[in-house]
Amino acid sequence: MSTIDIGSWPMKHETKSVPGLRPFGLWMGVLSLWLFTGCSSLSWYKPAVAPPPAPQQAEVAEKGWWAVRFKMDWFDSGTPWEKDLLLAHRTLAPILSAEAPHIDLWRFHRRSNNDAAGHQFSFIFYSSAATADRINRRVLANARLKHLLVQGTVRQIITDDVAHNDRPAVADTSDSSWSPTMRATWPYYIMGVSRMWLAMVEQVSGQLSGDQALPADDQVDELLAHYQAVNAEITRIWQKEGYHALLHHLNAIYGYEALMYWEKRWKSF
Repeated sequence: MSTIDIGSWPMKHETKSVPGLRPFGLWMGVLSLWLFTGCSSLSWYKPAVAPPPAPQQAEVAEKGWWAVRFKMDWFDSGTPWEKDLLLAHRTLAPILSAEAPHIDLWRFHRRSNNDAAGHQFSFIFYSSAATADRINRRVLANARLKHLLVQGTVRQIITDDVAHNDRPAVADTSDSSWSPTMRATWPYYIMGVSRMWLAMVEQVSGQLSGDQALPADDQVDELLAHYQAVNAEITRIWQKEGYHALLHHLNAIYGYEALMYWEKRWKSF
């Protein structure tokens, strides 16, 4: 939780008459006092969230992007998206909570297609190599994931080799076709989106389970059934409210300027 340290509020200053001071001198004295106290009183304000600093060369040298990828089977009948929610909520959320002070940026990536990658859920984060190594070890030692591997729910877990920092800049995992400005700033946007989605999974899961505890780690079918219901409710919210709550307000941030949409026409949300 962010806090604002406001320190102490500026104290009121007492005014005393000065014998022999002319009106012009009096007003100049008052003006000088106001300028002095007014400027000094600004020092109490600190923003709740400071804007993210641009990474310096020293930071770039020791930090980079890393990924943990969970590969799953692809089915012609449809993608069981509930697996992503199970992984995000029950496996990655606790790790994120523990490692948050050491992670600068993070996001989820979800994809499913009939190709070599198939159905894959990824946790991508920007941190030091030491943090990445610690996260990799946490993931690979997770008892919940071992059950998912035994059951065949997850086929493979892939972690990056932390001995090689191939993506040291914040822009390195953004789309290479984007402008330098978009590439450097997009990771902050998608982290907020990922945080919102994970919070929705948390809230809806709690609403659906109520006072009852979630199934045990080895009850994989029951867990997947629960997250299938969670995914259905989040999809309903997205389809009903996403246009105004997300797309419209995103457009508002950019001054309601139109943009070129996939249909190659100008459109405002």
